[in-house]
Order: sequence, then structure tokens, then C-alpha cells
Amino acid sequence: MTKQEFATLVVAMQAMYGEDFIGTEEALDVWYALLHDLDYQILAKALQQYMLTNKFKPTVAELREIYAELVSPVITDWSEGWKKVSRAIGHYGMYQEKVAMESFDEITREVVKRLGFQNICLSENIVADRARFAEIYQAIQRRKRTEVNVGSALPNLREMVQNRLAELEQKGQKSIEQEKYNNLLSKHCLCSLTGDKMSDFSYRRNAQIYHSGRIP
Repeated sequence: MTKQEFATLVVAMQAMYGEDFIGTEEALDVWYALLHDLDYQILAKALQQYMLTNKFKPTVAELREIYAELVSPVITDWSEGWKKVSRAIGHYGMYQEKVAMESFDEITREVVKRLGFQNICLSENIVADRARFAEIYQAIQRRKRTEVNVGSALPNLREMVQNRLAELEQKGQKSIEQEKYNNLLSKHCLCSLTGDKMSDFSYRRNAQIYHSGRIP
């Protein structure tokens, strides 16, 4: 999503929640950093859905959660995955592991890889393996949902903060240089009034150096 596309969504949110919502350039940068990795069209649908069902201003987390629900495929229950494993064992047996693995969905395949297809086939405690399967399956589901929710927002936010700190540091340095320049000019004016020509020449010369950027 481009920043121009995001600005369109901000206009919509400000129309609904007031112009002070995301009303500063800094706030706009932070929101964009946390949402930029999302598809504009899908995020627009997520925002519309939020506006139709909530009275209060949205947060980044709420928008990403709705977005995740829109883009995530229907997540099957772990028990459906276990049924696939049981059927594959009965149909293919332990010696056709490759074909059996190809019959599984992505999450079921990952769980079976961790447990070992042949280990399940030869299990002497299928109840314990079933419980372990459910535990791993649900953990992978949570991880995949987090991946959609978080995306690449955090690295982008970190970069934005670092850039902002660098800008502030640069501005602070310029302020210090300007203050030094102003002090030298003030001393120059004071020497002109008192007739101290040698000091006046020195202060005026240093002021010219600071003004030109050739700081000693």
C-alpha cells in the first residue's frame, strides 16, 4: 500500500471520527509504518467493516485483526487434520509416506513432519500422539495468525523511529550552530559599540566561518 492510498483511508477515518484523528504528520507516519505492508483494497474493506460495527475510533491492532480474518483461509479444526492423518495411514500405510504427506493440507503436513509419519504409524500410544498433534496444530495456527497480524510492520516502524531520531539530532546540531552564530554576532555588535576593534574583527571573522559552514 502506498502512502497516497493510505492517506485516502485517513481522510475517511477523519470524516468519521474527527479531523484530529491521526492529525499530525508524526501520527500519520507511525500508522503508515504499522499498516504499509497490507493490501490497500483489503484494508479498505476491513476499515469499512470496522466502521459499520464499532462506535469508537479504531486502533492499528483492530484493523490488522479484521484484515487477518479477511485474508486468512478458513482454518480447519485440528480434529479435521487428525482425521486426514488417520485416513492416510489406513490408505497408504507407513511405506508410502511421500504420497501420504502430499495429501495433507499445509498445517497438517507441518505437524506430521514434526511428529514423524512413520512414528505415528507405529505408535503404541495413539491417544498421546493425538493430544500432541492437537497441541502442535493449534500452536501453528496461532503463529500463522500472528504473521498476518504483524507482517513487516515492526521492522518498518523501527526504521522510521531511527530516521526520526537522526532528523531530530541533525536539527539539534543546527540549533547549536545557529546559537553559536548568534552569540558571535551579538559580541560583534557589542565590540562595535565599545570600540574594541581587535575583538570585533575576531568575533566577526568567526561568525563568517560559522555562517559559511566551515566550523572549526
